Amino acid sequence: MTVHTVFTVPKDRQDVTIHLDKDVALTGEIFLESFAQDLSVHQKVLAFLENDAVFFPLKLSATGNTEFINKKTADFVEMALPNESDANYCSFELMQTIPVTAILRHGQTISGELLSEVPKEKARLSDCLNLPHEFLSVKADDKLFYINKNALQKVVYAKKS
Repeated sequence: MTVHTVFTVPKDRQDVTIHLDKDVALTGEIFLESFAQDLSVHQKVLAFLENDAVFFPLKLSATGNTEFINKKTADFVEMALPNESDANYCSFELMQTIPVTAILRHGQTISGELLSEVPKEKARLSDCLNLPHEFLSVKADDKLFYINKNALQKVVYAKKS
């Protein structure tokens, strides 16, 4: 019997909420590719979002049905962080962080720390925003947001409290 790995569903899954246009939000599981190297969940989600596929499957929590989402129409992807520190989830110690507020095209705002894997000398906000990636990562409290750059109006430094 021949095994067709092209048709194999990746075993790594991640619970997310996909926020689309006009306050439409879909909650379910995305299927992350298995990688030979040890990547954190955050890095796997970034690789998933940055790959060349236009559509991706989302297994809906409410119904168990699978829908195919056009990645370019997702304003942002929301992912809960675990309560306790988990080294497999995120490797924040390698990240440069900048406090920001992201203003999206439909008026939503997301405030938190912009995460960018860049050397310290490239950690200016303008450098991080102009990286060739299609999504920005923002950590806010107990959530990680992956914001589609096409959904952004502007990004400003967060006000210090």
